[in-house]
Amino acid sequence: MISMADRVDTVTGKKKILFIVNPKSGTGNKRSIPVLLKKYLDADKFAYEIIQTNYAGEAAKISEENRDKFDIIVAIGGDGTINEVAGPLTNSNTVLGIIPCGSGNGLARHLKIPRNIKRAIKLLNKRCIATIDTINLDERIFLNVAGVGFDAHIAQLFANSKKRGFLSYAKLAMREIRKFISVDYQLIIDGQEKLEKAPFLISVANSTQYGNNAHIAPNALIADGLMDVCVLRKVPAWYYPVLIYRMFTGTLTKSKYYQTWQGKEVQIKLLNDAHGKHMHIDGDPYAVSKNMKLKVNPLSLKVACQGSV
Repeated sequence: MISMADRVDTVTGKKKILFIVNPKSGTGNKRSIPVLLKKYLDADKFAYEIIQTNYAGEAAKISEENRDKFDIIVAIGGDGTINEVAGPLTNSNTVLGIIPCGSGNGLARHLKIPRNIKRAIKLLNKRCIATIDTINLDERIFLNVAGVGFDAHIAQLFANSKKRGFLSYAKLAMREIRKFISVDYQLIIDGQEKLEKAPFLISVANSTQYGNNAHIAPNALIADGLMDVCVLRKVPAWYYPVLIYRMFTGTLTKSKYYQTWQGKEVQIKLLNDAHGKHMHIDGDPYAVSKNMKLKVNPLSLKVACQGSV
């Protein structure tokens, strides 16, 4: 952990922060954000601006346009919003800040960033950062977890659902788990073939969890230069409670239905018809292709957080 670089506003001597707010993410109301920033952000250290997004993808555009104008750009939203903001900041001196307001907040939980807005703002006042890995999927950057299979199927349905939050996601998953049909994938890690069959899911993880403390990669480290590639086979119905218990207690590695590897480059090849199949990036649907290529970018993003990563 290091202190933030001493790039400051030449007029005020304060660091410049841009807050990008996604009003549609998660379940909470973000109307209080301006009041909370005025009250809890240290005015002696920071000068700030707020921009609210109006459509999907706009956060990335705003981040790119303002990357060289601000010391810190803060994403206020879920993992999808964080990914959008983070993309243009990769391999730059601009720090990513996070105020988690999504449904799962997987990355924030891994980085020990408070989900309470007041406390997350106060964390920014400490002006501490860590440098983490990012992962390239084709031309996209992501920070947390991407994958194919059941979780991607649920992500597609959840994106089209009017109800948000963990309970809605859990109900959707329980409704779909028995009727989900796996398809065949070939998995290649650092040039070595690991799998050519129909798994329940394949997850490529930078951090330990999807969100809501559901740990798909319990041993993952976010600054080790490696991806954790996790495969879960279809489990019998009687095993569902055990699977849920293991996922939420970080003991999934003890399951005989689970297998994991680490690597720097990963290929996931779809071996049959892609129609109706999906991929997800941090819970957001992503167009699946016949050959998906992922590559880790070691220590490529500065993030305002606390504790070791």
